[in-house]
Amino acid sequence: MSTIRFIVILIVLTVVAAVGSAQVPESAFEEDPWPMAKDGPVKIFILAGQSNMQGHAALRTLEYLIYNEETAAKYQQWKDRRGNWYERSDVWVWTTDGERYGNLRPGFGQSEFKLGAELGFGWVMGERLDEQVLLIKTCWGGRSVKKDFLPPSAEMPSDNQLQEELERRRKRNPDTTMEEVKEAYGKAYRDMIAHVKEVRASLKSYFPKYDDKRGAELAGLVFFQGWNDMVDGSQRQEKYVNYTKRLATLIRDVRKDLDAPNLPVVIGELGAGKPGDFQKAQAAVVNEPGMDNVKFVKTRDFWEPEVEQMVTDGVWKGPDWVKFYNVGSERGYHYLGSAKIMYKMGSAFGEGMIELLGQ
Repeated sequence: MSTIRFIVILIVLTVVAAVGSAQVPESAFEEDPWPMAKDGPVKIFILAGQSNMQGHAALRTLEYLIYNEETAAKYQQWKDRRGNWYERSDVWVWTTDGERYGNLRPGFGQSEFKLGAELGFGWVMGERLDEQVLLIKTCWGGRSVKKDFLPPSAEMPSDNQLQEELERRRKRNPDTTMEEVKEAYGKAYRDMIAHVKEVRASLKSYFPKYDDKRGAELAGLVFFQGWNDMVDGSQRQEKYVNYTKRLATLIRDVRKDLDAPNLPVVIGELGAGKPGDFQKAQAAVVNEPGMDNVKFVKTRDFWEPEVEQMVTDGVWKGPDWVKFYNVGSERGYHYLGSAKIMYKMGSAFGEGMIELLGQ
């Protein structure tokens, strides 16, 4: 066989082999495993609160769960075998953090490199509901119900308290006005309502596949917040009795302002920090007047003592830092930045909401 003929045959065989291999699908999931739902109105859920509703769990802590043999079965659905994140086309997300939006996937936390309760919650709703789901996240770090989320029907601080606050703020900025002091009360609440209304009115812009004919309806609210109120000394002294009243008022006002009188509401327990009077005050909301269809969901059982001990021991800054960063990425007040904790909490919120919906 001549050298030229051998080379030609080799080239032909190489091309045939390449074409043949290209026709073999790489994955059984080439087709969308979670296609967009086609029937019924879009079910909208509001996920509101402060930094822990934003979500501070680094994505690497989810990857560790995916590639760890002991946990892979529960979390591997979020990655394909090429290492890309999967998306759920039947669950949409819109968030105030950078006003990002799209199909549910890891990366809708406080930044595109983090995740929050929306991932576990969205998974449960996508699995249990036949309709298209939309999660609207309205959450900002360092917000309290006493001030930032103060609902319009709640009492404002007294004139003397407002004057004292004005004097304190003028020490930092002499040009501060009383109007600016008052404006801060309820700002997060007003922003939450405004964002929900704006997204509902612009669904086609954010999600081009949305069909106006199918419509959309508000289906539930998850409120996950509490750190700033818990550490407030004045509220601690009164054992947070007014927090209970304010949060119940917030729920009543949300239902009124969004024209959803029977809106199902899940209250997420503050599981970070020591349990005590504050968690009791959160749980007591369900006993307030008009709190039908409201459920308190515990989260403390999802805490990771071993990861907390790594923080206490300073493992994160020592030679064995990898041990911590596989499973955590933050301090305790942000649930240790653990995807495992966040995912379990989100799933629990989802199961609680399904119960309220009577599914």
